[in-house]
Amino acid sequence: MFIASKKGNEIDFLDPEFSYIEEVLKPIDSSLFELNKKISKADIWEVEHLCDKGEYLIGLGFCIMQRYMFDVLRDVDIKPFEARMLGPSSTFGEPIAELIHSGANYWKHEPEWHIWLEKLKDQSQKTVDKVLHHRDSAHYPLSDLLADLNGSSELTLLGCLSYLVDWRKAVYEHTEKNV
Repeated sequence: MFIASKKGNEIDFLDPEFSYIEEVLKPIDSSLFELNKKISKADIWEVEHLCDKGEYLIGLGFCIMQRYMFDVLRDVDIKPFEARMLGPSSTFGEPIAELIHSGANYWKHEPEWHIWLEKLKDQSQKTVDKVLHHRDSAHYPLSDLLADLNGSSELTLLGCLSYLVDWRKAVYEHTEKNV
């Protein structure tokens, strides 16, 4: 939940949940930074384990961001799917809020899918497709998605926060126009 105040064309947001996600993502990003240093020096036998750990941390970060998006929508009259279509888009034109949401769902539900990957239900397949972000496949899809969102191979969850700020503003402006 947030409180907005307008001064002319400027909008200020009072949003304590945003500071919470910043605080929680900082140590995760620090861990990802350390993992990347270890990966660059690791032998081939260690790399997979380190990449798996990175994928786990990135998924957790997407879940934290997903929770924030639902916090924003708590007292706003808009359907979550419609809200996720607002705000900034990826280089492929995909709404970033939807990609973050899909990344979180992928991380939460992928353990259920591994045996039946070729027989996924439509909604699950759509989640996988969104996370792959126009790739045919990926060994570490959340890492690839995060790199896409950061516009580089650098993996920082904090790099996504500006998207959430822009998304929150877009949700606010949309609901102001449609109330």
